[in-house]
Amino acid sequence: MYIIRRIVAIMSLPLALIMLITGISAVTPSRQKELEAATEASTQADFVPVFRFAVATDVHINANDSTTATRLGQLFETAYRYADGHPDYNCLDALVLTGDNCDSGSDAEYEILTRVINENKREETALIAIMGNHEFGTTGHEGFVRHMGQDLDPHVVVKGFHFIGLSPDPSDTWHTPKQINWMSRQLREAAKDDPDKPIFTMQHGHIWNTVYVSRSWSTQMSLPLHAVYARFPQVINFSGHSHGPVNNPLSIWQNSYTQVGAGTLNYFEMERDIGDNTVPEGARKAAQYLIVEVDADNRVRMMPYNLLTDDFMKTPATDDGDKQLIWQIDDVCDPKTFAYTSARKKTDGAPRFGEGAEVAVDGAAADSVTLSFPQAEDDVCVYGYRVQIRKSGKKKVAAEKEIYSEYYFEPMPERLSVTVDGLEAGTGYEASVIPLNVWLDRGEPIGASFTTAGN
Repeated sequence: MYIIRRIVAIMSLPLALIMLITGISAVTPSRQKELEAATEASTQADFVPVFRFAVATDVHINANDSTTATRLGQLFETAYRYADGHPDYNCLDALVLTGDNCDSGSDAEYEILTRVINENKREETALIAIMGNHEFGTTGHEGFVRHMGQDLDPHVVVKGFHFIGLSPDPSDTWHTPKQINWMSRQLREAAKDDPDKPIFTMQHGHIWNTVYVSRSWSTQMSLPLHAVYARFPQVINFSGHSHGPVNNPLSIWQNSYTQVGAGTLNYFEMERDIGDNTVPEGARKAAQYLIVEVDADNRVRMMPYNLLTDDFMKTPATDDGDKQLIWQIDDVCDPKTFAYTSARKKTDGAPRFGEGAEVAVDGAAADSVTLSFPQAEDDVCVYGYRVQIRKSGKKKVAAEKEIYSEYYFEPMPERLSVTVDGLEAGTGYEASVIPLNVWLDRGEPIGASFTTAGN
């Protein structure tokens, strides 16, 4: 009863206080630059893994869509290929599936899922899986246990590394107070076993207000779970549910522990912060997972992999020469060294258009205009664009539209096109295209003038 009262109390806190609980970093800009520089130097230093596993989420095996099974098979093939070819360490020690492994949890879907796993998984690789909300569509808890042969809430130790997971209970992304209390006990045991090692945890939904898309899609028990994880800085928590692109810089979050969005093996979905459609055009072109490695000093390296390009993903920055995207944690036990905090907002510059960049008017109808323009540049990620249309000589915005930069596609398109509706016939207008970074900070716009067609 005490735990329930604590949860109710936390859930009723004012929004501003909740945001503080989930972590707004107080790191200064100069300190943030130091942390980023140290992490950058470390990722370029020698890293010899002694442990390796893959993390996938939102596989959504569907009996009517063979692509879902094919992609899971490709995950095994690419992960083993990488491991077999590594000069120092050749084992894939585990595969972690963080829920929505099946699209509806039917027996037919589970049979496909287990067939792909049995045909591809080597004996050396431990399987650690939890449920998502989609598995409740048909067989629920009973089907998961029967087909997967896994505990609903696993605590597995692989070569000295602890993996602890929570499946939804009773359904959707809910977790009971009993589960949260259990997670707290398991974390204490894992930390006591070896306080210097990372502890890998997972639940299907993100912890709210941490990684990208967690404000829109998260576990319904985010705050009490956050309170548990926050006592263990060595926790690295993996989650999915949101289908957010793994190469978004905000797909990793650190404050008192580390939260990681594991991407999606199915379609993309975005945060509700730009445009009017969270499922973008081409959303099905999504097949991402993580390869995670640990070295003898307990440094952790996470490398997103893109099955559609059959290669490790590149950073979404436009000026780093297609550099591989690597997240590295050098000291999992010291939050003061964490580089992926909200303090990044202080050092991430606004996007900018290159010299000579222009907006082209590709067509002006009576009530709409189609514009095209080159991508802006950014040291981290160009997230999207706000296109504003004003009547010539007026300050009031007559029409507006926001679009994504499509940074989540590889390669990222060099040029974008957008059509803005709601204009008046035979009227002169001025268009402005404003670039936005992942924090929604604005860069300087470029523009063009046009006149819509007459009546």
